[in-house]
Amino acid sequence: MDILGLCRFSYLGEGGFKMTHDTLDDRRAFLYQQERLVTRFRHFEAITLPSVAGQTDPDFRLLVVIGQDFPAPYLDRLQNLTRHVPQVLIRAYPPMRHRRVMIRAMRDNYGAPEQPSLQFRLDDDDAMGRDFIARFRETAEDTRALWSKHRAIAVDFNRGYVFRAGPEGLQVCAYSYAYSAIALGIIVQLGLKDTIMDYTRGKLWTDMPTVTFPHEDMMLRAHHDFNDSRMKRGGKPFDYTPLTRVQERYFKNRFNINNARGKQVFSRPLE
Repeated sequence: MDILGLCRFSYLGEGGFKMTHDTLDDRRAFLYQQERLVTRFRHFEAITLPSVAGQTDPDFRLLVVIGQDFPAPYLDRLQNLTRHVPQVLIRAYPPMRHRRVMIRAMRDNYGAPEQPSLQFRLDDDDAMGRDFIARFRETAEDTRALWSKHRAIAVDFNRGYVFRAGPEGLQVCAYSYAYSAIALGIIVQLGLKDTIMDYTRGKLWTDMPTVTFPHEDMMLRAHHDFNDSRMKRGGKPFDYTPLTRVQERYFKNRFNINNARGKQVFSRPLE
């Protein structure tokens, strides 16, 4: 089975964000401002990338899609961070409609037609459980009779944590959310070239059969000043608490997140 993931990293294009801009230059200024990029890089280094590198099943690829004019110093930084994570493939595209270019990126890197295509998304500040790839593949095997009858099916692991990160380390709150951009995938029938970006993730249940796993901590969702969408919980703030020593060990085992390392990363000056 071919497993392909998609991570948008401050891609400069049209659409794709809830925040709108009048011109492409306005969007460029927003996406590439130093404080925003540093925030994304801190999360990517301390949270996202460890969860990718720590997968118990390493047989997958993750496309990191950037714009062709991504600032050179930050491109060097991205390449250096991912150099020893062979699953990561950095791909640059010109400014286009966001959904169109993400579909193109997935299709440009599609696997062999005789293999079923397992696809997932991961934002550049979130994390997935260390066994997400293994469980995704296992579910594909278990549901072969189902997805062979449908154009695609969705697989959703909808439990985990929302978190804030800073020099003091992680602060977390237990969280369940259906069809988020984390620990969610689709399995595409043989011979088709549908991509996960052909569908609206929050409405996958209206387009295809879905298989839901509500009892495994599989997603870790970031909350910070540069979230594209402001997360709400019935209008009430999240009840964040710092990780205990026991939780630190659990997060290392579950997500490959080292809280002490995270404190170091988030304590650095802007650079």
